[in-house]
Amino acid sequence: MSDDDDYMSDKFLQGTDKSSSSSLLYRHADKRKLDLIKKKIEIEAKMKEKHSVKYMEQEKREEGLSSAIASSNKGFQLLMKMGYKPGQGIGKTESGMTEPVGVEVKQDRHGLGKGVTRKRKNCKSSENDSKLDNKCMKDFRGRIAQKRAEQLSKADLYKSQKICEQLDIQLNIEKPEEPWFWLPRETEKNTDSESEEEEKEEEEEEEEESYQLNEKLEILTKYLRKKHFYCIWCGVAFDNENDLTDNCPGDTRNDH
Repeated sequence: MSDDDDYMSDKFLQGTDKSSSSSLLYRHADKRKLDLIKKKIEIEAKMKEKHSVKYMEQEKREEGLSSAIASSNKGFQLLMKMGYKPGQGIGKTESGMTEPVGVEVKQDRHGLGKGVTRKRKNCKSSENDSKLDNKCMKDFRGRIAQKRAEQLSKADLYKSQKICEQLDIQLNIEKPEEPWFWLPRETEKNTDSESEEEEKEEEEEEEEESYQLNEKLEILTKYLRKKHFYCIWCGVAFDNENDLTDNCPGDTRNDH
């Protein structure tokens, strides 16, 4: 470019584009990719030149997998003798495989079957986790149901004790047939030794004759039905035993 040329002309701008385009043509990442491709091509060229065993094996394997089994193959000849025809499935009904099992080249250094065992372990662990989740859920529901049943039994026993006390007092019964037939009452502490001994004896008797919650409810229900013809779930005192059996559904909560 001469001294007479205008620096603001198009010629000057075009010249700068050409000079800068060579330095900004590729970025660092693009240059790295190109270098890797060049190295790969060089390695492949060296392998071809040296006729390495690995390269030859790979070529033979790919050639064998890409082509069909020839009629000169011994396995193919045996199949032909047993009635096999090319293109048909193996077996009597010809519903078997039409192509041979594919070959998977092992590329890692792990033992044979390690990938399969990993898959099995993962499947087993997932199955075990699901079983544990189901079991925990069943146990949780069972505990909730048991707790609810205990609460209902406690409420029924309390109601039965309260009604039994009222009905017994109406019949001028001063003392319940069993200590727990009536609601427990708070008694004042006595300093007399005799009274303390009596209380101890009563506590021992109660411990010996202690029943579970459901057993207490069952015994008290029978007493109310037999003595007073009363059902706590119906909330009615029937006239007699025949009236009770005819009009009451049963002697449990589930019957009602």
